[in-house]
Amino acid sequence: MKNKFILINVILIAIISICTVSLGFSINIEMDKTEDLKINDEVILTINLSEKIIGASFKINYDIGSLKLLEKETQNLNVSENNGQIACVYIDMDEKGTDNLKIRFKLINTDKTDLNFSLEEAKFIALGNENSYLGDDIIGISKTITIEKAPNDNNSNTDDDTNNNQNNNENNNNNNGTNNNTGNSSNNIQNNNTNSNISTNNKTNNSNKNDNTTVKTSIPKTGTSDIILVFIGIIICSIVYFSIKLKNIKS
Repeated sequence: MKNKFILINVILIAIISICTVSLGFSINIEMDKTEDLKINDEVILTINLSEKIIGASFKINYDIGSLKLLEKETQNLNVSENNGQIACVYIDMDEKGTDNLKIRFKLINTDKTDLNFSLEEAKFIALGNENSYLGDDIIGISKTITIEKAPNDNNSNTDDDTNNNQNNNENNNNNNGTNNNTGNSSNNIQNNNTNSNISTNNKTNNSNKNDNTTVKTSIPKTGTSDIILVFIGIIICSIVYFSIKLKNIKS
C-alpha cells in the first residue's frame, strides 16, 4: 500500500513537472506611459519575456486608430506594418539573447482609453537550448492596457486647428497664386513695352541707315539753267567764229 502511494506521488509530480515545462514560457505586455497622455506623445510598448531568447517571429494586433508605428527600440529586431498588423522578426546572431522587445509608437488619438494588444503566429526560440515556444505554449499572449489622457487634451480642438491650418495654407496658396499672376502680368506688360521700344528703335535705326545709303549713292544732277547757258554760249561762239571766217574770205 505504501509503495502504491509513493508511485502515485511520483506520477503526480511528473505530470505537474511536464505541465510546468510546457507552460513555463510567458510574456507580459506593458507600456512605459499610461497617464496624462496627449496627442503626438510617444510611447514604448515592451514585451517582457520569462527567459532570454535568440530568435522570434510574430505579428502584433493593435489599435491602429489610436497608435502609429514609429520604429523598433531593440537591437536585432525588425518591424514593419502590413494590413493593420506589425510583423516582427528578431534574430541574434551573437547568441547573447534578450528578455524584452521594445517598439516605439506615436499616440494619434486619446479618445479610446482601452488599447488592445495581442500576438499572432508567435514563435520564440530560447537561449542555450533548442526549445521553441509556439502560440498555445505562451502565457500572456494578449493584453488590454488602459490609458488616461491629459485634462487639457482635446481631439476636436486639434482637428479644428488642423482644419484652420489647412484653410490658412489654402488661402496663402491662393494669395501667392494671385500675386504670381499679377507679377507675371506686370512682367508681360514690361516685356511688351520693352519689345515695343526695341522695335521702334530698330525701325528708326533702319530708317536712318536707309537715308544715309541714299545720300551716299545718289549722283548730283546739273541744273537745267546751266545747260541752257552753256548751249547759248556755244552758239554765240560759233556765230563769231563763222563771221570772222566770212570776212577773211571776202577780203
